[in-house]
Amino acid sequence: MNPPVCPHCNQPSLRALDLPYGWWEWNGSKYVPCTASNGVDVAPWVHADCMSELREFHPADVVVPA
Repeated sequence: MNPPVCPHCNQPSLRALDLPYGWWEWNGSKYVPCTASNGVDVAPWVHADCMSELREFHPADVVVPA
């Protein structure tokens, strides 16, 4: 079986992060707050590689063979 493909970057979702409240990222001189969404309604999961929302994704969902 293959993992689901991210609808934003078309790469396999090998890692999905549960980040509804965001994270802190180093910008070269200090940590700055980041979020996975442009709106208030944040998807509960994001693709770890491109950090885009995965609204329809849940890691406990059944994955079908490719």
